[in-house]
Amino acid sequence: MDANLKISFSEIDKEKSLQVVVFDGEFDKAGFSEIKDKVTDFVKSFELKHLIFDFFNLKYINSEGIGYLMEVHTHLIQRDSKLVVVGLNAHVKDIFAAIGIAEIIPVFDSISDYLQTVNK
Repeated sequence: MDANLKISFSEIDKEKSLQVVVFDGEFDKAGFSEIKDKVTDFVKSFELKHLIFDFFNLKYINSEGIGYLMEVHTHLIQRDSKLVVVGLNAHVKDIFAAIGIAEIIPVFDSISDYLQTVNK
């Protein structure tokens, strides 16, 4: 059986102090349980300024996934880092809009769109 949610980590960009985590699949209870420990360990050890969650291939996110994003956001803010989400499909964008998460966690169409806003 294939995993509901797969993640991959980009190389660290030391110049821009960022790293990207790419999500592929469905961020629901089953998908979340498959990746939770790996992502949590990664976030706890994250020491750069910008963590980008790339949701371009994310098909779905539920309330558990949204709650986890808020946990990650809070953890990073406390460490003077920032969570950014890019590449939302129409369904996920609607969910973010309905609950107002885009007013808390920055959302951009692409990584390059976000990087244009970052001061060096």
